[in-house]
Amino acid sequence: MNLTVSTPARTSTRESASFDNQQPEEESRDSRQTGKFPDLSAVTAEDMIFLTGVTGFLGGAMAAELMQCNSPAKMLFLIRADSPEQGLERLRKSLGKFDLDREMLARLTERNVICGDLMDVAAFAADSRLEDVTYAVNCAGVTSFGRSPNIRVINVQGTLALAKRVASITKLRRFIHVSTAMICGSQPPRIVSEDGLTHEHSQHFVPYTESKAEAETLLMEIMRNRPFVIVRPTIIVGHTKLGCQPSHSIFWAFRMGHVLRATTAGPEGLIDVVPVDYAAQAILHLMAKPVLGHALYHVGSGRDRSSTFAQIDEAFCRVLGRPAGDLRLTAINEIMARKDEYPALFGPCNKRFMQGAVKLYGNFASLNTVFDITRLQSEGAELPPRFADYIGVCVNSARHMTIADQALTDF
Repeated sequence: MNLTVSTPARTSTRESASFDNQQPEEESRDSRQTGKFPDLSAVTAEDMIFLTGVTGFLGGAMAAELMQCNSPAKMLFLIRADSPEQGLERLRKSLGKFDLDREMLARLTERNVICGDLMDVAAFAADSRLEDVTYAVNCAGVTSFGRSPNIRVINVQGTLALAKRVASITKLRRFIHVSTAMICGSQPPRIVSEDGLTHEHSQHFVPYTESKAEAETLLMEIMRNRPFVIVRPTIIVGHTKLGCQPSHSIFWAFRMGHVLRATTAGPEGLIDVVPVDYAAQAILHLMAKPVLGHALYHVGSGRDRSSTFAQIDEAFCRVLGRPAGDLRLTAINEIMARKDEYPALFGPCNKRFMQGAVKLYGNFASLNTVFDITRLQSEGAELPPRFADYIGVCVNSARHMTIADQALTDF
């Protein structure tokens, strides 16, 4: 069964295996952002797109985007399920969060489902449908900032097993692995460049980013002679039209800073955030582009489109009708010492748990780092929306939840 993703023309694909440094971001600001985005015109009815992680935030957004593009490619989704019927139910539920209409969801069938997950790649590796895959995108993984025992099993061992299976597909035109820009570690430069070496000696705040860094290194070796691209999204928060409806992940941390009137980076500190719909479009754009100039890309806001914490707070104040201007630089220990205020500010909560959340996200916020997006822009991607410009949609979609309840999304 064909489920659609735009269009004609096939061109040979060959991306560079280099992980070289790029020109300063300002040099990429030209008229390249004038075409279709995402441009899926090279994808035809002869193609099959294999996507993992579709019950998650980014994977679900990518699957929804593919459906909404109404194109001719066949689609195959890896779903953790005991049967194709159960897998289809989970798939439709995930995509329903992105407001796909019933008619669109009804086009999905059990033939679009391959049952399995990265805990046991061997269990689905023999599925004959994989031999027809031309584009594969791996969004699957444990993204929790907690200490799940499965983080390395899935993010490293399972990912490598999947890569070996995908590498054996003769029709493969491109395999994209979704990593994270936060492999930059706990002491990144002010602007993180797009290269393959930024993480090798990094210290990490959480096992999640450490596992992603390890996987990247090993994948580069496994996929050395195959059409392979690593994509590193920055901090993904909300959706420009749906706000937090698809996922409340990380938005609670910005709500927390707002109600505390505190930021660990200072009011003029920058944070690199992108909405999930933009991230999905950018990755699909890279997936389908016949020839890419590089094998590694950041998907983020970069220096020019990142928001300061003051701009973010002002956006909150506008939506909530509160006065702005009193946001201040605050040490993490000082915020943690205010634990007796937490229930009033965050809603009923476990104070110790919320102290841990404050420490973890306060550390990330204090980095005051942005990520170079020169390469993505050079491939014709549109510039991302600024976080401060779509915060209102996120706020309105999250009014029914306390900050404490939202925080549980990420642990």
